[in-house]
Amino acid sequence: MVWWATLTLLCLVSVSAQPITNIGPIVSLDFDHNGTTDLQYSSAASKIFDLPEDWLISFGIEPWGNSRFVRATGSRLQFLRGESINMTRRALTNYLPDPPLPPSESYGVLILYYRAIKKQNWEFSTKIPAFEGESELLIGLRLSLMTGTHHGWMRLTRPVIDSHTQFDLVDYAVHPVPNEPIPAGQPPPLPPIQTQMDSESLTLSWDARWGPLILESTTNLVPPITWENFVEGSGDPVAVPTEDEQRFYRLRQP
Repeated sequence: MVWWATLTLLCLVSVSAQPITNIGPIVSLDFDHNGTTDLQYSSAASKIFDLPEDWLISFGIEPWGNSRFVRATGSRLQFLRGESINMTRRALTNYLPDPPLPPSESYGVLILYYRAIKKQNWEFSTKIPAFEGESELLIGLRLSLMTGTHHGWMRLTRPVIDSHTQFDLVDYAVHPVPNEPIPAGQPPPLPPIQTQMDSESLTLSWDARWGPLILESTTNLVPPITWENFVEGSGDPVAVPTEDEQRFYRLRQP
């Protein structure tokens, strides 16, 4: 089951003196529905020397608590579709210089950071290179939730590739079972069906940690295949009568 989060779209403040309208949190995600934010995507904008025509603008995503982003490789943060997000992947840690104090740690990801100057038209320049050449980002997650450490991903896209077009959060998923891997950009694999047969019936069950799933059946696997809903449940044993005809079963996400 894809473990969907509680998604909170927060109120946005419109500011007409700059080329963006989103200031502060854009989306907050609560994956385990405990009322606490697990991940936040937000923007910030500040005037330079209080000049209304000169702005620094940034977009970033930040995990909360003990949650972390994970790297796809040693040199690449974003994952390719289908790559495994698992315990062997290194967590992202950025060390920020803080002289004369020791460097501090940051676990957030800066997606865009640019300067906007209003002359005849708004002019944009990248301040810190981030993902100005990407149209899609698949970011791996290692979330510290009430039930343990869960792996997941978030996908951000934008229609135009340039240094100031905002990414939109369009999709995300978290594996419902702690410490299990999840393929980037895809739902977690459904659990296998466990079977037990006696003289009168066949008993089917599956791992209840996936939550409610739909058990479907069909009499053959020759296309076109017609699957019929048999029962919806959370893994409790389901007894089906033994029949003369063959029958196949599968699980489906509701």
